Amino acid sequence: MEIPMTRLLWPAVFAATWFSPLLPGADLPAKPTTEETIVLAEFNVAGTSDGWLASNTLSGTRTNLDLRDLPRSMQIMTSEFLSDIGALTLTDATDYMSGITNVGGQDQTNDSNTYQVRGFRQNKPYRNGQREPFAGMLYDSATVDRVEVLKGPSSLLAGVSEPGGMINAITKVPRSRAETSVNLRGDSWGMRRGEVDVSLPINRRLATRLVLVRQAGDGWQQFAWSNRSVYYGAVSFKFSDQTRYNANIEYFDYLANPPSPRSTVASSSPLAALTWHGNGAINGLNLNGTFIPWEFNPLGPNNRRTEHIFRGGHQIEHRFNSMVSLRVSGNFTRMHRVDRRLSGTQITTRVLNGLTIPSTDALSSTNDDETVNTYTAQADLVGKFKYGGLSHQAILGAEYIDTDDIRIRDNTPALTPYVFGATEQPAWVQMLEMSRYTLPNTRLHAHARRRGVSLTNVIGAWQERAHLMIGVRHDEGTIINRNPIATDALGRYQKVSENANSPTVGGVYRLNEAVSLYSSISRSFAGVPVSAIDMFGKPLDQQIEGKGYDVGVKTAWLQNRIYFNAAGFQIDQINGQRQANASDIIAAGLDPLVVTGNRSIQDVSARSRGWESDLMIKVAEGYQIAATYTNLHAFVTANKANPASVGGPVSQGPGRESWSFFHKYDLPGSILKGLTLTHSVVFRDSRRPTVPGFTRQDASIAYRTTIFRKKVSFSVRQQNVTDIQYWEGFQTRGAPRTTSFSLGSRF
Repeated sequence: MEIPMTRLLWPAVFAATWFSPLLPGADLPAKPTTEETIVLAEFNVAGTSDGWLASNTLSGTRTNLDLRDLPRSMQIMTSEFLSDIGALTLTDATDYMSGITNVGGQDQTNDSNTYQVRGFRQNKPYRNGQREPFAGMLYDSATVDRVEVLKGPSSLLAGVSEPGGMINAITKVPRSRAETSVNLRGDSWGMRRGEVDVSLPINRRLATRLVLVRQAGDGWQQFAWSNRSVYYGAVSFKFSDQTRYNANIEYFDYLANPPSPRSTVASSSPLAALTWHGNGAINGLNLNGTFIPWEFNPLGPNNRRTEHIFRGGHQIEHRFNSMVSLRVSGNFTRMHRVDRRLSGTQITTRVLNGLTIPSTDALSSTNDDETVNTYTAQADLVGKFKYGGLSHQAILGAEYIDTDDIRIRDNTPALTPYVFGATEQPAWVQMLEMSRYTLPNTRLHAHARRRGVSLTNVIGAWQERAHLMIGVRHDEGTIINRNPIATDALGRYQKVSENANSPTVGGVYRLNEAVSLYSSISRSFAGVPVSAIDMFGKPLDQQIEGKGYDVGVKTAWLQNRIYFNAAGFQIDQINGQRQANASDIIAAGLDPLVVTGNRSIQDVSARSRGWESDLMIKVAEGYQIAATYTNLHAFVTANKANPASVGGPVSQGPGRESWSFFHKYDLPGSILKGLTLTHSVVFRDSRRPTVPGFTRQDASIAYRTTIFRKKVSFSVRQQNVTDIQYWEGFQTRGAPRTTSFSLGSRF
């Protein structure tokens, strides 16, 4: 698609023109300081970063805590690091996180935020400590200040959570100093992007921040393109030295023609046996004379995904005295997504004019319309006490979540089979006729109410050399599913209840100012399966749970210029769901001829174990290094229906080894001053059970200078320098060599 640049850049031009008279050449500091934000330190981490290095976190207790005092494995990506790697989405950042591999992706044309954290699926990231209601929630780096990853079970903090850990994006807050940044970016495939970020203090009490993004253009795959507009605003108001109010809103407008995921090539395809692990990943391969190009997209030009997201949140923070503080917040999220796509695809081959080419059978089309509204309320009462030579921070937390999900999905009958590459593509045309969507698939209305109460204690002893963390959270919830077109009573109406306790115990001991040892035991629950019954016709009622054990070391040498975190871990997940077979029914004393329909059992379990490490070094003022390494084994430990799977990998499991290396060098000297070079390597080994491994390299060069008293930067970035063909995740193909250009200014 050809997108006029004026449509992409109007936010940048408008903001630069409007705010420039208010900002007469104001120089930006090299890095934020704690005075730059109107916040209370108990509930914010603004100003606690130095370049790539972060010293504090919110994702351990929902309060500001020194990383050295948290007995958990934690990795933080600051705004400077996200900018240096050229991240536009969360998926870009996960390449440089230990223990995390992509399943889906959210790049220029993919938008299915799904990851594996320590081997377990995590498809609902967190934003400002709130669990997002839908796997496909969109993120843009322009509104994100930092990304915090808490490894291992995290229900103490977040309630319902998969056992591998949580990815928490923390959004930008206003600064008390006026500044504006404008950035324009484009790449060699046709993507164009304009971005404006304005911090505008009104007075000493009130500060605001505005972010505008417009991104549009083609992707590298056939027919794939996407447009996005992001509008973000934040405000901070200082009632007094002891009371602050913060609020933000974000609106995300997204329209795309997504490419086909790996699963489009069905496992029943005659080609599947010839592919990697027989999984149907055939793109870019020459199979017995059948060549399918890497950019091949069988879904055609008429797929559409429209997504509108509104997020709004506010909180008030009050310090009663030197010991007691309170934070109360309320948040609302509305996501409306409409997906129209070809489905039921079976890739086969046929001979046309003497050439073997890919073709398809029995195409149908789906129109999927879903709206999810989520209300969240949180309160945290924090007490800080000193007695008997101990320091004690106690956090009493409460949370209420109300999620309402309405989904309407209709299918077409089988459309006309067609041959890819032929002159006419009937199915692509037929899917546009809305009168064909005559087969109701889903009329789902799911309503979930959850309540949680937690108590977390962090106790320091021996002049703060040792810290003990003890916490427990109790969650209760009710989920009601309605689907009036279901064929059975359970499908038409089901009510399930959740009731879980999630304790965490851990300790950290500083051997000296530079080295700390830590260990912890934690538990999480991922909810009760819905729309499933046991062999006696009763709804499943066991929580899917995980228990994790960590032992590790944290080091911070040379005044935090060298930061290293390493952890050995084991996570056990129990009560996984599987479909019951005839032998299960007989073993329960029932007649398999009488017991009909799908029946389920919760006796599947899995384990992941290994170790992960993160290293960040500020070698010199102009040279920084970030490196990660993970050795992970995620495998099935019990599955009576499929004993052969025991000891094998979990579904879509990651490989055994992965690592990344990224370094940045600001060249010294008067002649080279202003030049910056970056280079990175991302490695995933070939033992991933569903997709091949890869080694990808990226590089960039940037130049910074001052023009008319404005700071200006130019950069050229090349991703996938060696132009390899690789699968980034289970569903997502990696882009070929891509060159991007950017121009930025700060004033």
